[in-house]
Amino acid sequence: MSKQILFWEKQQTTGSEYLELSYQNQTIQVESTVLFMENSVPQRVLYRILLNKIWGVKHLYIINHTLGKTLSLSTAGDGRWFNDDGDEIHMLNGALDVDISCTPFTNSLPINRLKWTPDEPKLFEMVYISAQDLSVKKVKQMYTLKHHQEDNRTFHYRSATFESPVIVDKNGFVLEYPELFIRRF
Repeated sequence: MSKQILFWEKQQTTGSEYLELSYQNQTIQVESTVLFMENSVPQRVLYRILLNKIWGVKHLYIINHTLGKTLSLSTAGDGRWFNDDGDEIHMLNGALDVDISCTPFTNSLPINRLKWTPDEPKLFEMVYISAQDLSVKKVKQMYTLKHHQEDNRTFHYRSATFESPVIVDKNGFVLEYPELFIRRF
């Protein structure tokens, strides 16, 4: 088993994220702690994601310690999502990846799952999770590879009316999400 550590700093507000990835034979285990301010209230969010070896989500667990709220979702990678009781969450049907609002890491999921050709946009249905209240909804997001260099790639990201470049390293991990996150380690 090998391990990798990533650390991001929030840009517009106070906050940071410490994330560990553990690579095993058939899975990637992600465990992260995110600290940030929301409406002048300190927030502490912990999340764990279990991925298959090709970056497909298998299970997600998230807790907002400030609220004392948790969320657990699982999927077989076929676009169907289930809660802890095994009940299917129909409103999420079709989504393959997750996007957690407080972290740049989840941008790596679709980026690392697929092969990319410059200027060829790819549309994704995502399970969007608000870290502030752990609400869940399905959203559409588009990524387009704009620049590819030896050490990094730049994607154009769009979701509804929000657009931004996202710069990732050669392994698909966010280096900079302008005005939102910058990686320090």
